Amino acid sequence: MRIKSLHSVRKIFSVSALVAAGAFAFPALADDAKPGATPMCPSLGWSEGLVRYLQPAAKIPTENTPLGATDCDFNEWSWEAFVWATALIDNSPRFLQFSTPDELLGNQSGLLKNGKRVLKLGTRALKPHTNSKAQVAGAIVEADGNMLVSQNGYPVYASVHMNPEYFQTAKNNLISTGDYSKNTDKDSYFPVGAAVFKATWLRLDSNEKAPAGAYTMKAEVPVLTVKEGNAVPLEGKFVTVTVALVGLHVVGTTINHPEFLWATFEHNLNAPMVPDNTFSTSMTPSDKNYTFYKAKTPYTEVNIGNQDLPATLTFNEKTQKFSPVTNVVLENKTGGENQPGGVQNIANLNKASQTFLKGQKKQALFANYDLIGTVWMAPNIYSTNTANWWQLDQSDAIGSVNLANSTAETFQQFATNSNMDNVQNCFMCHNPTSYSSPIAPLASRLIGISHVLGANMPAPYAVPNIIPVISKSCSDSNAGPIWDNIDAQNKCPTVCKKENKTWNGQWTTTVPGSQSVCGCCTQ
Repeated sequence: MRIKSLHSVRKIFSVSALVAAGAFAFPALADDAKPGATPMCPSLGWSEGLVRYLQPAAKIPTENTPLGATDCDFNEWSWEAFVWATALIDNSPRFLQFSTPDELLGNQSGLLKNGKRVLKLGTRALKPHTNSKAQVAGAIVEADGNMLVSQNGYPVYASVHMNPEYFQTAKNNLISTGDYSKNTDKDSYFPVGAAVFKATWLRLDSNEKAPAGAYTMKAEVPVLTVKEGNAVPLEGKFVTVTVALVGLHVVGTTINHPEFLWATFEHNLNAPMVPDNTFSTSMTPSDKNYTFYKAKTPYTEVNIGNQDLPATLTFNEKTQKFSPVTNVVLENKTGGENQPGGVQNIANLNKASQTFLKGQKKQALFANYDLIGTVWMAPNIYSTNTANWWQLDQSDAIGSVNLANSTAETFQQFATNSNMDNVQNCFMCHNPTSYSSPIAPLASRLIGISHVLGANMPAPYAVPNIIPVISKSCSDSNAGPIWDNIDAQNKCPTVCKKENKTWNGQWTTTVPGSQSVCGCCTQ
């Protein structure tokens, strides 16, 4: 299903007013450029300056976007912010030291081990946690409820990390505390320099190699179980595994841009990337294997969702794996860039930044990540001073107007930017009306652009963190007397195996002291 504009009423802005506000950037010529020549992107020596963002005390860039800023300026910010966010501080990327949504609710336990933060993935849900050690760092499904099933059968996990400026502002405006409704002052908003990062992680088998050049680390992931036909995290049960960073959204406020700049990066072996506005299911499929794509898979079989009923996924509780896997293609290599020279700007910036990172011994792995694109709005238009400000959305975007990450928006890609009413980008969901739907009928507010404000609330964009699965056929099999759980663990797998079934972990005593049954299910 292709989601189009969330608003049926369009807004009208005066062209002259937008020009006066600097909405349309007219690039300044380089000193040595002839009239009409395209300015150099990046500017000479720019990449050498990236080194300052690796310093422990460095601040996220905020001054890149003066009035009249060009497409190159916005995408330079994206790379600078990525370098800053991934700078290894005490051998850990800077963004992993930031707070996660669970901490908005006052949960500080279970976050540190040996003085370092523990990354717990896939525990986000609609209900409050009863386990105080459950960190709400991410989910097992994407924002639209579909699950990206990797080629090894594991779900791809997501995590959210907020820098202090973002975290404190969000905490002061939570829906659950009533502060979202109380803080109606239009100036109650994120300051310049606020930033949030959403990472996507590939779980690896114990003997599996990570994608070449990907950053890896240990993380705790939930044990999944099946309840009422859905695969869900088993509360309080985690296993420690190795995960690889496969995607990173980099989002931050800069001068003149309170709507945030939204950029996304992904590992360069994730999936085939199709040039903007050319994707078609009839295209000749790639003959190369990628992390999330099997060579020669027809493009009619890529980016297929799996949340709808009847269920299409099967889940093996023993292996914790799903089937079938998702084959992925990035439908717009640079997110449907709509600015003059934008596609080439991104290519140039990727080359320059990756060359710089390759020369930094500690940071060299991050040279294996590509900037897909950046999306923003006209300067200072995200304001209550703008007529019909509550209608600002994806159709007001500039830059990579169909921006998507193959590991975070796998199933919500749109292959053409020819009609701005139909484009799909971050502002489609992140806008002033985030909490004004019938599910959560709250007043539209600029700060509604952040979805973490609805932590543990049934907000429209909360991730339910469940996925429908095909129910197995299960029955009880006689096992003789079973005295306790340890005895069941010894007897039940053998009992079920004789019937070509697997034990589902359940057992019941039917005749005290003489007869029990094991729950046995078909594969």
